[in-house]
Amino acid sequence: MARAGFDVKGVVSIHGGLGKDESRPNNLIKTKILIENPAEDAGVTPEVMNGLIKEMNEGKADWQIITYAYCKHTFTDPKSADYNELMSKRAWNHTLLFLKEVLK
Repeated sequence: MARAGFDVKGVVSIHGGLGKDESRPNNLIKTKILIENPAEDAGVTPEVMNGLIKEMNEGKADWQIITYAYCKHTFTDPKSADYNELMSKRAWNHTLLFLKEVLK
């Protein structure tokens, strides 16, 4: 949503797909962004993360990334073998704090 230029106050990504379609140019990003990502997410390589940071900076985005230690992709899903209750609660609390700031 942030990359597509939707007119929203904020966007939260929790263990989302962070890769980019390289055919799409980097655009100005007007929304605030919170990315919450597990440290052991196999789909988010250092190259993907570095590319994301570059894209956010080039787009002049108001962004932040929180990385959760010892977590895999589905760390917030209680039905997953990779569920991490503590980190899931932290992710939820960080989301609420972000929304409180964005929606004031």
